Amino acid sequence: MSGHDVDVLVVGSGVAGLAAALAARESGAERVLVAESEGVIGGSSRLSGGLMMGAGTRYQRAAGIDDDWEALFHDYMTLNQWLVEAAVVQRLVQRAGEAVEWLGDLGVEYYDQLVFGGDETKPRVHCPIGRGQAVVDVLARHCRDRGVDFALGRRIDRLVTDDGVVTGVAAGNDVITAGAVVIATGGFGNSPEKLAEHFPSAANTGWSWYIGADGSRGDALDFTRDVRPQLAGHDRGLRLVHSDFDRIYEAYLPGWIVLVNREGRRFCNETAPYGIMDGLMKEQGDVAFAVFDHRTLLNATRLGTARYKQAIPGSSKKQSPHWNLDVIELMLKEDKVHRADSVAALAGLIGVPKEHLVATVERSNAGAESGDDADYLKDASFLEPIEAAPFYAVEVRTATVAFTACGLRTDREARVLGEEGRVIPGLFAAGEVAGGIVGPRYVGSGNSYGNCVTFGRIAGQEAAAHAR
Repeated sequence: MSGHDVDVLVVGSGVAGLAAALAARESGAERVLVAESEGVIGGSSRLSGGLMMGAGTRYQRAAGIDDDWEALFHDYMTLNQWLVEAAVVQRLVQRAGEAVEWLGDLGVEYYDQLVFGGDETKPRVHCPIGRGQAVVDVLARHCRDRGVDFALGRRIDRLVTDDGVVTGVAAGNDVITAGAVVIATGGFGNSPEKLAEHFPSAANTGWSWYIGADGSRGDALDFTRDVRPQLAGHDRGLRLVHSDFDRIYEAYLPGWIVLVNREGRRFCNETAPYGIMDGLMKEQGDVAFAVFDHRTLLNATRLGTARYKQAIPGSSKKQSPHWNLDVIELMLKEDKVHRADSVAALAGLIGVPKEHLVATVERSNAGAESGDDADYLKDASFLEPIEAAPFYAVEVRTATVAFTACGLRTDREARVLGEEGRVIPGLFAAGEVAGGIVGPRYVGSGNSYGNCVTFGRIAGQEAAAHAR
């Protein structure tokens, strides 16, 4: 295609990078190289559940679900109050269902059951058998079969340019020229400095910890600086509600928990999707208290299942790793759980107005007795009274950083835009490294992974065309 070392060079080997590399080959790029800073292929994608959002797919039709991209676009934009890049989101939802089917054609298998990832009107989340690692394995195999080369342990530190056009990358003294460069380096959750700068609401919780790959350090924010890319998505990402017990991943709260704010009042349906819960917690200063009684805790522990509202196919319904009697007793000794013989005394321990908490518990108990949450409409199956002493309260915060959404602003062709708003020739980006696509409200499970696969494909196709 050209006199470059390679036609398309992809930085990062998560599903965005793998999809870009394979799509570039499918689009006619003869020499494609994937450079990965770590020693293993897959980035954060291999650690993910791999759930993918898509509308109008053959999998939905097989399940009797009538859906299309226009309905997904409406839900996506409305939930985000249009505070996202509309044309880019339109391209995402137009191509997301196609991307899900593309993976299926390549050999990714999905469970028959589709689920709601957030507050959609229809189930749109496709759950791969084998989770994110299975998707990575399928894409990596096809890349190798198509002659894509991989360079592991190569941490890129700068871009190579020629008269404003990106023409390659460099790692130390090693320069590789390319007809086009696709950046798919993931997020920056493992960089405390970048979290503080670009996702302060996560850093400022004081308990923040990241569940992605070690290589998610925000390298692209550094090595693209000389070409002055525009950044989008400041202070956006996904945070999950977590106690200060340990760093064991748990996406949802068990449905029987009652959350109160610093005023001692409920403020939400505690089984809300985590994309919505993030924003609800933010409105409360990112601090709340989980309140429950001994009988409910004992029953939940004896039952041996977590009792989450959302059930993901392939995920066994095991005991909650945090909200069980053994852990609560252990955390009592570390002063991370408060226990009292009365609700009023409990309020004093957590510093909320006693009369507020007492009234809140009374109202919650009335709802449990009638089977009707008259305030936040929590399903009756999760309504449990708080009446059997001792009573417990645990501080929770939006502490778990699931992914970061601030990054290089791209257009709907996945081309990176410069600070002044013009396209930076030869430079493309896809996945978690791209900003402006995920909004202030995470649309739900499948939003991030679907974005990676969909725009990975688009970036690869467009990069191949540019290289030609």
